Amino acid sequence: MIPASSSSQQIKRFLIRFFLIVFIIFLCDLGFGRLLKFFYFRQSSGLLFRTTYAIDSTKADILVFGSSRANHHYVPEIFEDSLNGTFYNTGRDGNFILYNYAIFKTIIQRYQPKLIIMDINPEELEFNANTYERLSSLLPYSRDHKEIRSITALRSPWEKIKLFSSVYPYNSLLLTIAVGNLEYNRNRKPDIKGYVPVFRKMKNEKVDTIQVEYGFPDRNKINALSQIINICKQQKIQLLFVRSPVYSIIHDKYFNNIISDLCSEYKVNYFDLSNQEIFITSPAWYVDRNHLNDEGARVFSNLVVNCIKGTGS
Repeated sequence: MIPASSSSQQIKRFLIRFFLIVFIIFLCDLGFGRLLKFFYFRQSSGLLFRTTYAIDSTKADILVFGSSRANHHYVPEIFEDSLNGTFYNTGRDGNFILYNYAIFKTIIQRYQPKLIIMDINPEELEFNANTYERLSSLLPYSRDHKEIRSITALRSPWEKIKLFSSVYPYNSLLLTIAVGNLEYNRNRKPDIKGYVPVFRKMKNEKVDTIQVEYGFPDRNKINALSQIINICKQQKIQLLFVRSPVYSIIHDKYFNNIISDLCSEYKVNYFDLSNQEIFITSPAWYVDRNHLNDEGARVFSNLVVNCIKGTGS
């Protein structure tokens, strides 16, 4: 039989070792997390830098929000020259409505832009678990921007606990951060005020017809659209929604009608340019079926400008 004093000593040693290990893990997490944060926010070009600039720095009169189609379809000089205002494109590949709502909220906390263009695809309104995983792109900003936390919390019930870790926000970004701190990254994929031009051309393919079948609507995403509209109304910011063209004839009603009805209810302009004949007959303006190249983006940007001018703004 083990004496009580000996058992007590063993428990004491176990607890000391346990808390020592926990403390070492905490210090390692804190130290490595701060190192990653330093190099993350040290970037001055590339994908991650553009998000940081949109959240913390831009004060442009005209802002574009959206995913890759926003990022590649809106040419700054055309909007600046035609609408007499400064411009920044906040679009980010693979990031959709909830991401855009988060970026929108951080910007509105700093200043009031004059015009906001939301490039939107109706299929974004469908529930898709993957879109919540993609909100990881906001994690590096959640500690310093409380307006983002309610959106990153949608990723999982454990998100607030995970964020106690200093490393967690940068968990899968080590290589991207390393590349973003290299000088050659400035020339690898340069942007112009957030716009990333692409100069490749799609092969001369035939236009296909798509009958879209959607799943269930995502209430979080629809609420995000409503909030964007309401905030713009309250702050007297001109807002419009635009659906970019694709090299396909699209037949869809359900989610497109949700956007149309929402815009009609709040008297917000929605320009559905997805099936414009000029784009359906011009494969040379595309990189692939879903994205315009620089030549197509210039035609499209002028078309959007004309739509804006047509509203009397």
